[in-house]
Amino acid sequence: MKNSGSNGANISNEGGLSMTHFWQQNASILSLSVVLVALVAIGTLVSSSFFSLENFKIILLAVAGTTVVALGMTMVVISGEIDLSVAGTAVLSGIVGAALFDTGSAFIVVSAVLAVGLLLGFLNGLLVVWIGIPSLIATLAMLGIARALANTVSSGQAAYPDNLPGYLWFGRGDLWGVPVPILTLLLAAILAITLTRYTAFGVKLYATGGNAAAATLSGIRTGRVKIVTFMICGVLAAVAGILESARLSYINPAAYPGMELRVLAITVLGGAALVGGSGTILGTLLAAMIIGVINSLLNQLGVSIYLQQVVTALIILAVVVPGIRQRQVAK
Repeated sequence: MKNSGSNGANISNEGGLSMTHFWQQNASILSLSVVLVALVAIGTLVSSSFFSLENFKIILLAVAGTTVVALGMTMVVISGEIDLSVAGTAVLSGIVGAALFDTGSAFIVVSAVLAVGLLLGFLNGLLVVWIGIPSLIATLAMLGIARALANTVSSGQAAYPDNLPGYLWFGRGDLWGVPVPILTLLLAAILAITLTRYTAFGVKLYATGGNAAAATLSGIRTGRVKIVTFMICGVLAAVAGILESARLSYINPAAYPGMELRVLAITVLGGAALVGGSGTILGTLLAAMIIGVINSLLNQLGVSIYLQQVVTALIILAVVVPGIRQRQVAK
């Protein structure tokens, strides 16, 4: 099946990537790997305890929640859209779950949280696909609505799942000595890689983002693809909310400030172009580790968390601006 866009991309290759994109993204993954190795080497020189299993576990725990969301964001961006509502989704789904703490059932609470994430993702998809609102505007509006509803439902008060050990297990438990948040991230990553690289949906996803008009002519229901990606992103945002709130043992209606920025930083650093059609889950994972290692280094050097946020913003600019210039030259 051929993508009849101007570049003549073959959408049956690598989940819909042209050979050019295939080699570009492999080069991107190689570059990210080199950067990660270099940063780890620098960290080892800064501190003898940096290169240790315990420190890597700390780094993975620190980025697990954000990276889980970034997996969903990557798929949305590949489809040619963006989701800025992820923090609102994580907050509102958690607050709805908190309203069910009195049931004493972690299963009911977790199910409700995931259902709300799925619903909000579906609503984002409807706003973008059926109504035609640009995803930047639609999801930004959903962010505000979700945060407002979270504060209304909770009366602005945090909730504490202290009597739900089954819920707290998601943030503090472990299996075979591996923390549950890390295992959750690995499971989500495996599922995301399988979905994007080895299924028909992955082919449709890249084709939709690469050239939606050509994909439609090829018989792909691009609107359905986009709705599904928003739903996946919504569920993963809810999962991240569970991991973080269970780890901290409270659900705060004002939680996750700036999550969109961190998730976007990981997504674009991992190679996903904001115009759609490119990006890989492996690239996203490498980017998450790079940001995690940088933050760990900055912590060991005594750099404040506020300056760390500046570094994150500069990473976004460093990645996005060259791409914008290239597109302007191409025009």
